[in-house]
Amino acid sequence: MKLPPLTAVRHFNAAATHLSFKLAAAELCVSEGAISRQIKLLEEYLGCALFVRGYRGVDLTEAGRRFYAATDSALLQIAQSATELREAVPQFTLSVTTSYAIRWLMPRLARYEAEHPNHPVNLQTVTYPEKLPGRLFDASIIYRLGDPHDAGTVAPENSELVMIEWLLPVCAPGFLPGGKPLDAGALARQRILFNEPTGRDWRSWLGKITEQLPNAQIDLERALRFEHDDTAIQAAVAGHGIALANLAYINTELALGSLVPAVACDPLPIGGHYIISAGGKAALPQVRAFRDWLLKTAAECPSQCPSQQGRMTHYRKLNRE
Repeated sequence: MKLPPLTAVRHFNAAATHLSFKLAAAELCVSEGAISRQIKLLEEYLGCALFVRGYRGVDLTEAGRRFYAATDSALLQIAQSATELREAVPQFTLSVTTSYAIRWLMPRLARYEAEHPNHPVNLQTVTYPEKLPGRLFDASIIYRLGDPHDAGTVAPENSELVMIEWLLPVCAPGFLPGGKPLDAGALARQRILFNEPTGRDWRSWLGKITEQLPNAQIDLERALRFEHDDTAIQAAVAGHGIALANLAYINTELALGSLVPAVACDPLPIGGHYIISAGGKAALPQVRAFRDWLLKTAAECPSQCPSQQGRMTHYRKLNRE
């Protein structure tokens, strides 16, 4: 089966529908010149004129009318079939925090889509997914402050823990005087980067770091405040200060050396990411498929090593002096 150039056919169909190259160009978001070139290409392929070009516009030739009748019907059938197939595929809508999507999920999502071609993900990034009505999404990945293993941390209702957030203060190598990690006293004199306006992660970190860094302090007044982890991480890479970053988000930067530990301490568990399925949707095949893949993939992440020793071996491997 030998087909004419299909791009040219689509341009012809739009021009024939409107009897106007200008309106066809507007519909297809191209220039009038592009419409004219594609139609000329099609006419050369067919060996006949499709339009009569006049002072006031264009009209179809007899050959053009016959070809338009065939192509318009064919394109309509293709569009209808595509719509039916798309509607037959179960859609899975997921809400997720912006930084989690950018820094962790999206680099791995192509693997999921390759493994589950019949369960495409409609990804919606939001700042606070837990505050949006559950009916808008099949599932949500949310963040909750607090070590998931602490008895006082309450997991979100009907949720499953995806991954623990292990946080470490990091900065660009050139930000450190002499290239050496800061001590607790020097930390207070440095500019801190908040990954959200209140600095809640930094405040929690200060409360847990006392065993490793007694008397550690930060200057809250001089802190640069950002809305997302990704923005704070990028600011740290650019040398604007010290960010408290999730190890799962910065493996690449640590490996490349564009970020280094700002202080000599181990990462601390400050929060966790959880998946919540909307009411009644947890049993849907597309929801189960994504949930199972997500939990398995997160468990394989180096920052989620089951033992502190395993996690720190990986961390120190990335940060050999």
